[in-house]
Amino acid sequence: MDEHMETLNSPITKNLEALIIGGGPAGCACALWLHKLGVEVLLVEASDRLGGLQRRSPYENLWIPGVTGRTGEQVAEALHRHIVTAGVPHLLQTRIGTIRPSTEGYEVTFGTTRVLTKHLIVATGTKPNAGPFLPSDCVAIGPGHPMENITVGNRKIAILGGGDNAFDQARFVLQRGGKSVTIFARTTPRAQAVVQASVPDARVVIGPYQADQDQMTVNGEGFDVFGVMYGFRASLPEGLHITNENGYVDVNRQGETSMPNLWACGEVTDYWHPCVTTAAAHGVQVAKQISLRLAANPATIRP
Repeated sequence: MDEHMETLNSPITKNLEALIIGGGPAGCACALWLHKLGVEVLLVEASDRLGGLQRRSPYENLWIPGVTGRTGEQVAEALHRHIVTAGVPHLLQTRIGTIRPSTEGYEVTFGTTRVLTKHLIVATGTKPNAGPFLPSDCVAIGPGHPMENITVGNRKIAILGGGDNAFDQARFVLQRGGKSVTIFARTTPRAQAVVQASVPDARVVIGPYQADQDQMTVNGEGFDVFGVMYGFRASLPEGLHITNENGYVDVNRQGETSMPNLWACGEVTDYWHPCVTTAAAHGVQVAKQISLRLAANPATIRP
């Protein structure tokens, strides 16, 4: 028998009221609140630590109230510790295998485990959009560590993209000794005016451009390093096709998708302006809605 079919046909090894996929700010907040509200919950994360995209950021996060002086990495570590010390059930380095609707909720497999959960919450966030580029020792995809890991001292840098991250990374590159920085934006830069003003020494080129990774040229001009800042795109478990035309998951005011008892929260939904605080708040909102629904319908799955 095919190994995949054996997994699907194996006995249910765990019954849950709620299963959360993704351990970033939204997933951690949702799991913490569900746990404290007495819901039988499991948080599943593919990487070896919780914290999501904050783990990529070595920079002080000046936008989160109450965490002055902490880098994104430290914020991620605090999230991880909170989940551990609060005793929230969670699994690390665990990738989802299959997801199937059932009469009682959703059947989810990972490894040799097959779970039946009443409520399924997708909190898988986003990942940097690479466009046609591949990461290398001179091409960084997305902000944070990918860019920081590339030597920029006395080198000519091209930043591709016109958002906040493009201008932020240009500033960091210059602070690290970059010889020059050119930001290429196909349209008027979307970055906030205050962010653009923070990089007065960067050259900004607006209009169509052709970037060639093999030749390391943009419109024929040679560069030593590319920083690809094309924003982010939703990251979803394989086989879960619930995105809209923009590639994100649509949810209603409560955080539920068009499928009953299938929820999504945080940046995977593109629901609010994406940041750590809005993602965490969205996770809390979804947790409260699930708790209320379970309370109103006590005939639910119990371990």
